[in-house]
Amino acid sequence: MDIVRPANRLILLGQKNIQNSLLVGFLHQRLPLECEMLDSSLELHPDTWPSQSVICLDGASIRAERCTQILEQIQQKESNPQVVVYNLDPGSPHEQLIQWPEVCGFFYKGASQSHMSKGIMSILSGEVWFSRRLLNTFMSRFRRAPARTPPALYSLTKREKQILHLSASGAKNAEIADRLNVSTHTVKTHMYNLFKKINVSNRIQAINWAKEHLPSLESELVD
Repeated sequence: MDIVRPANRLILLGQKNIQNSLLVGFLHQRLPLECEMLDSSLELHPDTWPSQSVICLDGASIRAERCTQILEQIQQKESNPQVVVYNLDPGSPHEQLIQWPEVCGFFYKGASQSHMSKGIMSILSGEVWFSRRLLNTFMSRFRRAPARTPPALYSLTKREKQILHLSASGAKNAEIADRLNVSTHTVKTHMYNLFKKINVSNRIQAINWAKEHLPSLESELVD
């Protein structure tokens, strides 16, 4: 089991200017992290960055395409750092980066240093920092209604669901009978009945049907 370790370093990627220098200094004072700045105009090597890091990408000096390249390199690390993008304009192409699981927050132009510090603290505690506008847009674009549950599923008994679930997992009739403490004849009878209910003619078709529709039955207990 992988252990998620808390971030211990913040790396700010951006132009070496007064604004970013002041920001790094402020964050170093306010956050429980070691903070440093890297010049985004130089060649970057994300593979050398500590895994337990917060990476801040300056949207004013790093184009969205370049941010995507950096994220692709970051994603190859065994333990992916958390990424935020700051200095954004609302509606900029950078907002498409919300699709990346490593990206945890956006900070727009005009946001105060205190606001950014508060947001990063929230991210360190496991939250995300996106505007409601952006979250609403993202959810409306990617949310889809789940596939319609076939009526035949409701006609199956609990025992038939158990047998179908075990069959889909690769168990043979004898193994199913042993697992459920019934005879193989009983298993065959249940299989015949469920074949008719889900309108299939053989075990392979039943297993394919189960693989498509049984995920909704994960809460069903196999006794």
